[in-house]
Amino acid sequence: MKNFKMSGKKILGFGEIMLRLTPPNNQKIIQANSFDAVYSGGEGNVIASLAMFGHDTKFVTKLPENYLGDRVLNKFRGYNVDVNDVILGEGRLGIYYSEIGHGFRSTEVIYDRKYSAISMAKKEEFDMEKILDSVGLIHLSGITPALSNELYEFLLDLIKECKKRGILISYDSNYRAKLWTIEEARGFLEKILPYVDFAFLGYLDMINILKFEDIEDKFDKKLESLYKKLFFKYPNLKYAACTTRKVNSINNNTLKGYLFNGENLINSNEYTFDILDRVGGGDAFTAGILNGILKGTDERRTVEFGTCASVLKHSIIGDVNLVNEETINSLIDSGLCNIKR
Repeated sequence: MKNFKMSGKKILGFGEIMLRLTPPNNQKIIQANSFDAVYSGGEGNVIASLAMFGHDTKFVTKLPENYLGDRVLNKFRGYNVDVNDVILGEGRLGIYYSEIGHGFRSTEVIYDRKYSAISMAKKEEFDMEKILDSVGLIHLSGITPALSNELYEFLLDLIKECKKRGILISYDSNYRAKLWTIEEARGFLEKILPYVDFAFLGYLDMINILKFEDIEDKFDKKLESLYKKLFFKYPNLKYAACTTRKVNSINNNTLKGYLFNGENLINSNEYTFDILDRVGGGDAFTAGILNGILKGTDERRTVEFGTCASVLKHSIIGDVNLVNEETINSLIDSGLCNIKR
């Protein structure tokens, strides 16, 4: 494992936090008379999970100056995440409705995020000097630049400033077709990849967004070949990681993780499991991989840890992976225990 010193430094996440409303008991929205509420976002999920693993973390966003904004701040303080540089102001808290499927009925998502506080934010509202103080790594995703031109430009400036300061950069593609087109996502990705250290890009990201040619037969060979092309084009990259998922039903999936170090593709064991809540599974994997990288864990153990972190997240209601290292390591080392006494 390569050595990345983070002593005394914080891990920063920047992005949107939303209110997720879910009908209880797998109901459809047209049936629902009540909704369960969760506050989270892709980058926030990663940061909260890293805090659960004992890292010194920080999150920056813009929230509405009302009780909903206060609730988000209190939620992340409860995860032991530093939110002192979050700004409050005009706008609303974005909402998305998550209608959880069952069996062969797919999960459906409806966004209601127009005029959210973060999407209306101006570049000059964020004090870059203050935001980056004592930061050793920043985690970003493709969700945030898709929200507005201001955020698109601010993230480009933020990434370039991080590179000047020697701050490590983690980027998760997190492509959302309801937010922007493939062409728009490609334009941003190609601009920021020359600065990224840890890329969370999967097979479809490289085929559909980056338009890499796929010539291999078996999946593992395809992925390794694509990652080699990615690292040849962007030699600044240190690691890339992703998962592959087989959907047996909405309630039962099979997951396998991959980590590429520039030369070799390392894979995890394959896990088949039942699902309580799939949302946030990818973020749990990302946090698990970053945890291993930053702690200098063996690469094979790191990809196993990230995959098992994701597997366990699927057993937790809500977006954030509320498990610690001990729980994940227990699954890796001892497998499933019926009852822990």
